[in-house]
Amino acid sequence: MRRAALTCLVFGLSACPQPPGDDASWEIVEKGLPGSLMSVWGRGADDVWIVGADAGSGPAVKHWDGAAWSELDAGSPGHLWWVSGLGDGVWMSGDAGRVLRYDRNDMSFETWTMPTAERLYGVFPLAEDNVWACGSDEQNTAGVIWRYDGDVWAAPADLTPELMAGFACFKIWGSGPDDLWFVGYGGVVLRYQGGTWSRIELPADRPLFTVHGAGGDVFAVGGAVSGYIVELGDAGARDVTPKGEVPQFAGIYAGESATVAAGLEGAIWQRGDDGVWTEIEAAPTTPLEYHAVYVDPDGGIWAVGGRIYTGPLSDGLLTHYGPPLPQ
Repeated sequence: MRRAALTCLVFGLSACPQPPGDDASWEIVEKGLPGSLMSVWGRGADDVWIVGADAGSGPAVKHWDGAAWSELDAGSPGHLWWVSGLGDGVWMSGDAGRVLRYDRNDMSFETWTMPTAERLYGVFPLAEDNVWACGSDEQNTAGVIWRYDGDVWAAPADLTPELMAGFACFKIWGSGPDDLWFVGYGGVVLRYQGGTWSRIELPADRPLFTVHGAGGDVFAVGGAVSGYIVELGDAGARDVTPKGEVPQFAGIYAGESATVAAGLEGAIWQRGDDGVWTEIEAAPTTPLEYHAVYVDPDGGIWAVGGRIYTGPLSDGLLTHYGPPLPQ
């Protein structure tokens, strides 16, 4: 899918982000990095975190403070697949059942290794004593879900084998400790609501890679070659994938100013106020794949990826929409 470098004015606001300023534009900030960039999360346009693959000297851990990038040494090898934060802690998950927490106060890492060594694709902190992580075996046939209570990591006691049957978990998101969504392989999503687990069948047996929500709306994206978008709620899962040619998506973020998904062949799509998903045609053209996306409170869009599905985790890529970043 090729993309013309057209301005947002041509396509209207339903196909482009709300401009964060008159000087807003799209730019490829970094490309061709040794390892793919796998996840991006932030608390603002001046506080953005990126993690990624280990190309031989440790995983990528990058922080943008609004003026410059800094690179951190995670202290142990292996790919990092996700980053999310809460308070003074920045949490990261990755290969071999590993979870890291970076303390912003003393600028140090703490590392845990889960009881089993599945790759952990997602981590979601709700409190320092309530952190969730999930993942899968290499074949994506069996998943794991872990919870940290401030002392130890353990599988939830009420998460039965029947609930997890055939489910490989990729990501977690929730509006609070009593309402969490878990997505992945297996044609189902899991929901933890008010202390009770439920298993919800999807309209189609297709993988979902990421889930995110805002303002009472929850969305999950995925697919296999072609894209798949569902809305999640009390009524279950509803397929809202647009008609026609839609690329496979890997990341989604529901922000204050926009809800944006990103995926294969540099695809970046946005949900309009009318609920319709359309491609952002003005985003830079690239044959590479985005794995995650973040929308900052100022309306800036940060998308990360590289060569993920079509080869080794390489060719790291960062694309940004907003005021040009200082060089």
